[in-house]
Amino acid sequence: MELAQTLVLEDECEERPPLAVDLDCTLIWVDSLHESFLGTVRQDWLAAIKALFHLRAGRAAFKRHVADQTALDAASLPYNEPLLRYLQEEASAGRQIGLFTAADQSIADAVAAHIGLFDVVHGSDGRENLRGTRKLAAIRAAFGDRFAYAGDAEVDGPLFRAASSVVLVGETGRLEKMVGPQTAVEARFEKRRAGLRTWVRALRIRHWAKNSLVFVAPTMSLGLLDPVIAARSLILFLALGILASATYIVNDLLDIAADRHHPRKRVRPIAAGLISAHAGAVVAAILVVVAMALSLALPFAAAASLVAYLVITLAYSLVFKQMPIVDVFVLASLFTLRVFAGAALLPVPASPWLLTFSMLFFLGLALVKRYAELARVVREGGDKVVSRGYTAKDLPLVLAAGVASGFAAIVIVTIYLINEHYPSGLYSRPELLWGLMPVILLWTLRTWHITVHERMNEDPVVFALKDRFSLGLAAISAVLLVAAWLP
Repeated sequence: MELAQTLVLEDECEERPPLAVDLDCTLIWVDSLHESFLGTVRQDWLAAIKALFHLRAGRAAFKRHVADQTALDAASLPYNEPLLRYLQEEASAGRQIGLFTAADQSIADAVAAHIGLFDVVHGSDGRENLRGTRKLAAIRAAFGDRFAYAGDAEVDGPLFRAASSVVLVGETGRLEKMVGPQTAVEARFEKRRAGLRTWVRALRIRHWAKNSLVFVAPTMSLGLLDPVIAARSLILFLALGILASATYIVNDLLDIAADRHHPRKRVRPIAAGLISAHAGAVVAAILVVVAMALSLALPFAAAASLVAYLVITLAYSLVFKQMPIVDVFVLASLFTLRVFAGAALLPVPASPWLLTFSMLFFLGLALVKRYAELARVVREGGDKVVSRGYTAKDLPLVLAAGVASGFAAIVIVTIYLINEHYPSGLYSRPELLWGLMPVILLWTLRTWHITVHERMNEDPVVFALKDRFSLGLAAISAVLLVAAWLP
């Protein structure tokens, strides 16, 4: 987010009029109603659906009901810091400042209590939605006809035209066209739209590497030598990547509050207010449609895997994420589903040994992630992971289960290679495949060593993609596969 501020100073001899400030997308970079509703969905998605019926009584009634369901954490909201500094300077100079917002009064009060500089605070009261002409009437009742207004939206047009001076926030060039000829622009605070780089971060394009698991079964069976299977594998990879990006956005929307308390996740575009909740939801819906359209080019089982991935991921974000141990099983199943989807492109059934290895191996990695996250919280003086259900007492259990899953996966991959690929005739030197076992074993033990020494960045897959040692082991594995295949 890049902000630019330009001040047009009034005559210093003239007393500056009281300043009425909007909240949503002005003082804060997000919409408080969207935030509150997403918090309701996160806590109880059935209650969130029921809340929609309150729209029949009007937006003010809906806002009041949603605000009653979820307490918004005013301290963690992404504030417009340049505007906030400007308001603090004006208040220090003795200027009267009020907060006038269409958000519910309880939210306005919470923000005002956190900021501590407003002389007047007015929000929607459950009956009247304080926006447009209603907001104008409230400002005049508090400040009189001579006032200044800080806002960001077209609905603020009547206030811009009625104000003696204005503070424009957001797309200031567009807003300035709505300002009356006698109205001075005393300040501008620009917010640029989210660019390509911001959206790439939100879509987690780098995490698409996880979807390369769809190539595991076609690679091990040499199915990629078939042009049709190779083409379908690429389509599946693309569709799964697009679908995963959609679910990442949904997850970020539901985890806004928790992410803002996380040392790294708080800078994610949605948590930081760089991308609005509305824009995120629209893009996520579009991505789902695109992914489902691509699935039409795939065999039924592979296409069904995409649907299952979407359903399980949404269930994880809404329910399973808060259930200790269950959450890591669900994460492991999502990785295994990627492997199964790739196997579904082949003319032979998916190997149960391969799927079992995948489930155990990725269960171990999911436990690595939870251990690293929980260890960080304990190191910083906490005793539990917010919205996850894990406490400090779970550290030994997570460590033991993770290491056990990793070793069980090593046994299964050895059985898989000996039982299926040694006698298959696909490889000229199948005995070379045994070399994959010590490679996987070495990587697993090293990963846990890094984790218990608190050097894991909480996502072992992303870590492996950046770690030179891990990439070296991957190169060795590729050489072993090629050497085993060559005549």
